[in-house]
Amino acid sequence: MEILLTGYTAFLTQEWIETAFPDDHVLTTHTKSEALLDTRVKTVTLDGKQLLAQINETYQFDRIVYFSEYLLPHGEQEGELDRLRWVLQACREREVQLLYFSGPMAALTPPSGKSLLANAAEELCFHYAKTSKIQVKVFRLPYLYAVSESGTEQFARLFEQMPTGTVQMDEQAAQPLLALCMEELADLTARVFDTWTPEPERFLLPQVFDATQRQVGEVLQKLQPGLEVSYGADTLQTYPTDDRTVRRRYGWFQRYSLLDDLPAIYKLWQARQTEKKSVVHRAMDKLRQSTRLLRIVEILAAWLLSEVLVRATGTDAQFQMIDFRLMFVMLIGTVYGLNAGVLAAVLASVSLAAGYLRQGTTLMLLFYEPSNWLAFIVYFVVGASCGYVQLRNTEAARFVREENDLLRDRLRFTQRLYQDTLEDKQMFRRQILGRRDSFGKIYTVTQQLDMLQPQEIYRKTVQVMEDVLENHSLTIYRLEQNHTFARLTAASAGLEPAPAHSIEVAQRLDVLRGIEQEGLWVNRELRPGLPMYAAGVRQNGTLVVLIGLRTATEEQMTLYYQNLFRILCGLVETALVRAFEYENAVRESWYLPGTCLLRPAVFAQKLESACTLQEDKMAHHLLLRVTGEFKNQADLNARVERSIRSTDVAGVGSDNAIYLLMNQAEEANLPLLTKRMGEKGLHVISVPLDEQLRLVSAAKQEV
Repeated sequence: MEILLTGYTAFLTQEWIETAFPDDHVLTTHTKSEALLDTRVKTVTLDGKQLLAQINETYQFDRIVYFSEYLLPHGEQEGELDRLRWVLQACREREVQLLYFSGPMAALTPPSGKSLLANAAEELCFHYAKTSKIQVKVFRLPYLYAVSESGTEQFARLFEQMPTGTVQMDEQAAQPLLALCMEELADLTARVFDTWTPEPERFLLPQVFDATQRQVGEVLQKLQPGLEVSYGADTLQTYPTDDRTVRRRYGWFQRYSLLDDLPAIYKLWQARQTEKKSVVHRAMDKLRQSTRLLRIVEILAAWLLSEVLVRATGTDAQFQMIDFRLMFVMLIGTVYGLNAGVLAAVLASVSLAAGYLRQGTTLMLLFYEPSNWLAFIVYFVVGASCGYVQLRNTEAARFVREENDLLRDRLRFTQRLYQDTLEDKQMFRRQILGRRDSFGKIYTVTQQLDMLQPQEIYRKTVQVMEDVLENHSLTIYRLEQNHTFARLTAASAGLEPAPAHSIEVAQRLDVLRGIEQEGLWVNRELRPGLPMYAAGVRQNGTLVVLIGLRTATEEQMTLYYQNLFRILCGLVETALVRAFEYENAVRESWYLPGTCLLRPAVFAQKLESACTLQEDKMAHHLLLRVTGEFKNQADLNARVERSIRSTDVAGVGSDNAIYLLMNQAEEANLPLLTKRMGEKGLHVISVPLDEQLRLVSAAKQEV
């Protein structure tokens, strides 16, 4: 898959990416001011909306992880909403899975101004989830930190104060410490995408370590004994308690504490500091860092050198023809440009005026004698001319250099695209037989449907057809023998509104007529209440199962899509007919003699299939235990037969109790079912899911 990591990505490392996305192609973006220290990470400098749209169009990202600026305490969040909107806007037309990592600001109480902005960013994600094809998950995290070189910048302000013997913290001492190690976030990211669901959701990561800012100060004091730590007067804010939702949903919990990792971060920060240097070395470093100061020092040094040469060669006839001051002006103007050339002319003029004064010439004579002006004029003309030539050459060189840098960036980007294209080509060559509509895929579907239990085939049918058709609105109904009702057996998870558990066949006559005539129903007139596609499964020429797609996009209303749906339904028909025939052949051995009750092992298989369908959110069921006494076995059997539908199952559990498996029944239907069973002479109680699983496990052990 194509993955984009964007937002505040300065903490990212190659190890983090390999943990979160081990088998995917990952691209990271960063701003000019937040470059990644890990040079192994494939990254692009993001400087505008157009570049982001171009990258998205090129890579066609399947998953996006956005790291909010609010993950940093006391950070600057300028432009956060705009950058987030760029990402959402660029991906709104595609089914992209977007994981937004927000900070704790939105969850803190009492709220602050930043809390309102953080909430606005989250609501912006949910808005696009409702109005576009983007699928959104929002996670509110504690502040992030990393045990790496990039992670030291977050604590640099505190560490830099430590040599002074006093550290000033902004928070109160009792303020809860909200910190999450970046390394742990990689594992959570992988778990979230592995169990992704399309509905938009918001989660809160708890702070499991009950630590405060005072304990951070104590750790700093251990690192430097005698350190004084003072705390601020910020408003005391609280973080919500753990609701254990993330742990139950993803099996994830926090393991690392900042209090344990802070010494390691401090050592990394110390290692990055420059070594102590002598005064001369520090002065040289200062000069190298300040270009203007270095230029002034060099001009003054050259001027002093020219003065020394003038004084030393003033009485030598051989050097009287050489003007060292003019040479000084020309060199400075040529090397440093127009402004420096004029400054050199001023210095040379001062030196020449001082020479005239030493020879006895007065200032009045020097000023009123035009012939004395000639040397001064030459100095300024030469300095300005040489400086202008140097300035023009410098500007031309700068323009060429900037153009080369731009071309080099484009070349680097093109090379990266070329490399990605080669990787995609190799991947496509490996996966050419695994395309959704290829013969290799059809063979895989046939293998997956090679089962003998209809309930398992229903479950696999939903999974396979959702994957191949890229549609999550599948429904499967089983027709009763009298063709009066069709009972729901399985459906795609998360369908809204929920599909009807039973439908009257008389209301679907047009659908059945289209299936009988053409083998496929297509809702070309877009009639409400009817599926967009429907096909049937026949056994001995009789329609027994209806497979339908409730919705379809405009791109899916094509002849190609109709043929693909028809082929898949044909494969499902082959598998189901084989399973039905197998059931008919062994049916007598399944039931207790003279009853409608399944034997314990067979009933456990049916119950296990129902539990699996419910766990996958494809179906619902209730398991009812029959209580009370009956005259004889025949009386019990007669009451059970009158009480269950054709899609329900009755059997004996591993504990020798009588159970009724009511398919497509929910807890809300329990009072009605209990009443109906009582009218038929049966007293029942509901069995919870965990006890159902124990019954299945006990039956397997007996076998």
